[in-house]
Amino acid sequence: MERSDLEFLVKTLRRTTTAVQILPFVYSALYVILIAAYQFIPEPFQSTMDNLFYVSPVCMVAFLVLSKTLRLCKWHKTACIIPFIPQVVNFIDCHVVMLSENEAIVFNVTIITMVALLLVAAYKVFFK
Repeated sequence: MERSDLEFLVKTLRRTTTAVQILPFVYSALYVILIAAYQFIPEPFQSTMDNLFYVSPVCMVAFLVLSKTLRLCKWHKTACIIPFIPQVVNFIDCHVVMLSENEAIVFNVTIITMVALLLVAAYKVFFK
């Protein structure tokens, strides 16, 4: 293997690692903003945003595998699973117990939890 091939592989690994590190934070931030905006946007737009921003649990597992493979910290893994939080609430609402409008406070707590986790994770990964 030539030196230029090795340099190419190292650069590729660095770019890949950087992308894997940053993308869950960018996506989670956009997702949190979207979830918070649901209270103010019309229903058809909500459906479109659902289709654009939905993350399959399988995809989240793939992010976690990449995080483990690249030996990234637990806060990175936290950012990878943030989109899963509203899916749990939605699953509970649809399949376990129907949440009434008065229990919609769960929605606000979910948003606050997501924001807090994202901010703590971002701080721990990027500033500490």
